[in-house]
Order: sequence, then structure tokens, then C-alpha cells
Amino acid sequence: MATETLRPNAAGDETSIPSQYPASDNHYDKVDEAEADDDTTYVYTIGAAYVRDLYNLPASSGSGVINFIKVYFRIKNSVVGYTATGRAAIKSGGTVTDGAEQSVDSSYTTFSQQWDTNPADGEAWEWSDIDALQIGVSIKRNEATGAARCTQVYVEVDYTSITEKSSSETGTGTDACVSLESQQDKTSADSGSGVDAVDSLETPEAKLSSDAGSGLEGTPTQSAVLVSGETGSGLEAIIARLLTDDESGGAVEAADVEDEGQLKDLFVTELGEGADCLSAKIEMPTKGGGMKLWT
Repeated sequence: MATETLRPNAAGDETSIPSQYPASDNHYDKVDEAEADDDTTYVYTIGAAYVRDLYNLPASSGSGVINFIKVYFRIKNSVVGYTATGRAAIKSGGTVTDGAEQSVDSSYTTFSQQWDTNPADGEAWEWSDIDALQIGVSIKRNEATGAARCTQVYVEVDYTSITEKSSSETGTGTDACVSLESQQDKTSADSGSGVDAVDSLETPEAKLSSDAGSGLEGTPTQSAVLVSGETGSGLEAIIARLLTDDESGGAVEAADVEDEGQLKDLFVTELGEGADCLSAKIEMPTKGGGMKLWT
């Protein structure tokens, strides 16, 4: 969390406290010190009824979610043995609100009043509320001796800043996570052949066809499956060719598999001398990185 402190910089809509010391200039500059100067500058009253000053504030510079505001005021009675009373005050949206009453003796004491929401509308504070806010103090003396004095008034805005982070070269520091809900298609290399879309998040070990060859380097079942195309550009329709050597040194070529995810019996014709009829099933998986072969 962060805190921004705002101090009076101009008179507000009410200047009811009758007196100030020194008597020149404005009331707000008697209570605007970052470090309280106590009896060097102050506003005061010798009345037994509450009187109030309100002060304007500079523009805020914070950003983020405002948690609360807290108004501070520092008061005393000017005569030892007697007391004074004070209350923090704010004006927001035309509504003036006083805080809880605080009593003090002849020693300066700082009190505070916290507002978690804007009393004008009951909603969370917005920065536009802060920029239009006036703060102040109401004071009175409690006995017929001495004066109620106030030497300092200010407000703290407590907020949670929101910082947007971007990815760094190391891949850290990002607020927005990229979800791998969809997978990228992987295609065969230009000089090889393979399957246009074969990878799966469940099988990160699935490999692309290399430049010099074809097929998948590894599958979930560790089967040696060869996927090939004559053009070297990959098989978008997922056509599988099963190559087996026959007894006479010839070769038997299997036909294609119709639909992905279905099983189909392949009956291999005899293309050479002594070749037996070979029956095979090729399972085309809907997930994973390869095909399963039974012979």
C-alpha cells in the first residue's frame, strides 16, 4: 500500500474560527506545516460552541484503489488546568461531515479521524473525490478560561497502487498469464514430410519430421511408425504408408486411413514374390503425438 499526504493550500468554503496567530494572511497557512510549529502559528477561539474552518487541497498525484482517508488535527487549550475539544471535518460533494469529538488539556496532541468511504454517497473513495475534497477542524473551549487552539491539519490518502508489468527478456514480471488452452500446429520441414497437425499438450515429446526424413521421432507408445508423403510437404489428410519388406526383397505398400481417430483394417496386397498377405491395424489417435501399430 501507499500513502499520499495533502496539506491545505487555500481557504475552503467555511472560515468560522474567529482568530488566528499571527493575525495576518490566511487561516490555512497557520495549519499547513509538514512539521507542526505549535504556538508559532495557529487558529483559535475562546468560545464555548464549535466553530469550523475548511481548507482546500492541492491536486492528488496517486493512482490505484483508495482504501481510506485519514484527517489529522493538532489542538490544545492555551491555559494549564483547562481543556478544549476538537473534531476533524471534511466536505465532499456539498456534504460537510464532522468526526468524533476529542478532548485535550494544555499540551498539544494530534488526533485523527478515518473515513473508509465517502460520507457524501456511501461509496468507495475515487480520486475525483479527493481532488474536490476540503478538510478542516471544528474546535471549542470547555471552560470559561483559555482558548482552543489548532496548529496543524492535513489528510493522508491510503491506497493500493496498480502497476502494469510487461514481460522481460527472461520471461518474468508479467501480470497477464498466457494460457495454453489452444495448441499450435506443427508442420513438416520443407525438405521432409510428416503430419500438419500432430502435436498435443499431453504429449510434449512428439517431434516434427526432420529435414532429411519423415515420421515422428517418438510416440507415447514408443512404436516405430513411419509417416511419409511423396511430395515432402506433409500430409494434411493424414495418409499413412506402412512399408514392409517381403521375403523376396520387394516391398508392400499399405493404403490410406480414411478418418482421424478411427480404426481401419488394412489388407496389404502381394506385390512381390513370396510375399504373404499382411493384415495390420493402425490406430489414428485424437490426442498424443503418434500412431499405435499392431502386427
